[in-house]
Amino acid sequence: MTARTLTQYLLDAGRSGEQRGEFAHILSAVAVMVKQTAAMLSRGPLILDQVSRPTPRAAKEVNRAVRRLATKALFAHTVSADQLAAISLSGDPVIYQVSESGRYLLLFEALHGLSNLVDNMTVGTAFSIMERQSESGMVTEADFLQPGSRQVSAGIALFGPRTVMLVTTGQGVDGFTLDRELGNFMLTHPQVTIPADAGIFSINAADSPHWPGPVGRYVDECVQGEDGPRGRGFIMRWNASALVGAFRVLNSGGLFLIPDTRQPTGWLAPLLHNAAPLALLAEQAGGRSSTGTERVLDVMPTSLTARTPYFLGSASEVERIERYFAEHEQGQDAQRSYPLFHNRSLFVD
Repeated sequence: MTARTLTQYLLDAGRSGEQRGEFAHILSAVAVMVKQTAAMLSRGPLILDQVSRPTPRAAKEVNRAVRRLATKALFAHTVSADQLAAISLSGDPVIYQVSESGRYLLLFEALHGLSNLVDNMTVGTAFSIMERQSESGMVTEADFLQPGSRQVSAGIALFGPRTVMLVTTGQGVDGFTLDRELGNFMLTHPQVTIPADAGIFSINAADSPHWPGPVGRYVDECVQGEDGPRGRGFIMRWNASALVGAFRVLNSGGLFLIPDTRQPTGWLAPLLHNAAPLALLAEQAGGRSSTGTERVLDVMPTSLTARTPYFLGSASEVERIERYFAEHEQGQDAQRSYPLFHNRSLFVD
């Protein structure tokens, strides 16, 4: 049986009267932008041929050009989306107005993990759709300041050996793979479910001196393997990308950790443009997400640039890290020590 295309998937939703039929045009525009971006990324430094002014083929210039062209492609394909009121781009304070009568808002992180391009590694895109709070007129920042639980759709796209999109419209998570020969996204992973039990975790070990106590405890117990309290071996994976980490969780389970290190160089996730859409995907796939003390989808943003720590993965692992935070707060682990390495290495071959 021939796989369904993303276009058929969205058309079927419209015919059945599902709400996603109302914002299908927006999702379709995002998908076209992803196709164009995949083509641009495959050209690497050659993409600078599309830039009018002479530019050195340095990695930084390539990254700037790709992000600029990807954003331009998004605007070009959403300009006629009457249901779209406005767009907010991650890291950009400007609100881009589309239609004063539009019902929906699009939050977009054009290219996450651009530094990975230097090493020919995977980068990604994240997006979120929610209903505006005002009825009509110019969209303001206040319209966007809603908890992630109010998202009507969210998704990610990853550009690697293959280009994939994971999309949720509140009825589970469906995965699509770009058929480069046909130019269509094909439904290849219907109703993605996070494995309930997996011995994988992802965290930046370079930040270990600054991890909160509960995070140090979690990692230490994992690396102790079969001799430790978890009684099993774990594998660590890390490649400096929240989207790749989330994709791995959705496919293989485990836990992805972005703790608050309280360091000037520490990284926290953009709440509206990154953490919230990833959290919705995780929960729709049977997993969970948390800041350690609160469900990510319940966090109320205070600005478009609000950031948050988060832990995303299999429900049991998220519940465990939440318990560790609660016990730490109550002082129940005050007498314990969690050295990172013991006689085992944190890394595996």
